[in-house]
Amino acid sequence: MSIEIKNPKEDQYGNSKENIFLAFSDDGSYLGSAYTYPNINYHQAHETPYLIFIDIDIESNIDKLLKDEVKQKLFDKVFLRAKELQRERTDLKARIYSGFGYNNEKLDFYIKNGFDENYSIIMEADIEENPKYTFTEVEVTEINLSSQKELMEYSAIYNEIFISPLDVDALLEQSKEKHFKNLYFLVDGNIQGGCTIFEKDGYGYIETLYVLSEARGKGISKIIVKYIFNYFLSKNLNKTKLEVWELNKRAINLYKSFGYNEVEKNFMFPGITI
Repeated sequence: MSIEIKNPKEDQYGNSKENIFLAFSDDGSYLGSAYTYPNINYHQAHETPYLIFIDIDIESNIDKLLKDEVKQKLFDKVFLRAKELQRERTDLKARIYSGFGYNNEKLDFYIKNGFDENYSIIMEADIEENPKYTFTEVEVTEINLSSQKELMEYSAIYNEIFISPLDVDALLEQSKEKHFKNLYFLVDGNIQGGCTIFEKDGYGYIETLYVLSEARGKGISKIIVKYIFNYFLSKNLNKTKLEVWELNKRAINLYKSFGYNEVEKNFMFPGITI
């Protein structure tokens, strides 16, 4: 059986048709698809800010040998396109990656094609009772998630900062956790950064912590951590935990400066720096 790989006739879901690949058999049967999507993100991957995502989806009703062949042909096409996108921004160091949950079969496939394993790092710290973590000149306000306007504003900020878009349903589910707070930190009425925190398994858990690009270099991230520690202590939580992408070196260094230590690694997704 011959396999034809071609682009769609039109752009799809906000992505350029040149970045999308469809696989068909010689009788016209659909076999699978792949796409790549470029994104520039200095917040989570400062050292490799040009992040080029690729994904492959194969039809489930075909036999394994054909699946393997289709997957490889789609990968070859989409990876070539990802490298073409990288060459459009040679001023930036790029990383091509594929996001999915842990799956041995998928991991083996990407490793075979030259990708490296990526991990998220679980970090923990003890919060000292003294000295208290205090600061001045920053206003802290809670985001009202029941307000559609505020939720949309927060979603726009989140999606600008983080690689994966905001999962609103997951956030609303988190809001049911004990001691949940979703906060903005402001100076002169302007948002500088924010965080999402709650109690999880007896730990003060940091889900997100971010600083807007225009506020970087002003010590806002340290102010946010100090506020979080003080808040956890007020809730009788003297242990804290978080999870951070291993490529986010700046965040890891920040957390280490507050006494966080790595306790575990979780597989995230494979990637290759080019």
